[in-house]
Amino acid sequence: MQKNLLLQEFEDLKRAIILLKESIKKFNPYKTEKKYTPDELEYYDSLSFRFEKSVELILTFFKGLELFLYSKVSDTLRDRLLIMQKLNIIDAIDFWMEARLLRNKIAHTYVPEELKDIYNEIFEKSQVIFKSIDTIEKYLTKIIMQYSHNQK
Repeated sequence: MQKNLLLQEFEDLKRAIILLKESIKKFNPYKTEKKYTPDELEYYDSLSFRFEKSVELILTFFKGLELFLYSKVSDTLRDRLLIMQKLNIIDAIDFWMEARLLRNKIAHTYVPEELKDIYNEIFEKSQVIFKSIDTIEKYLTKIIMQYSHNQK
């Protein structure tokens, strides 16, 4: 049962990543001097939303993975990320903490110069997230195979 939930969480995560990749493919740096129309701003809103959702789904997946592996969850996100780092699923804890904090910046920033920096950061962090998904998938495949073998 827990295995199926974990696999479903990962499938949901992969769907979100596909959408983020599509937004990243169309990325054009935000121009601070340009007056964007509401239609033009929709792309940046979509990019921001897809990034935020992807980060949150990854962090939620980590919680489910931790529960699957250890039958408990950490008290803090930092502790959970430390476990993921020990499992060699992620490289840097700070990256994930910063990615999560970026969502607060997105929600509360309206100054064009800051928006430009935020969108560039989303673009850069998304590249790391795409690589991380591959690592997560390889790890998940390995532990599910072990789990299935142990259930026989």
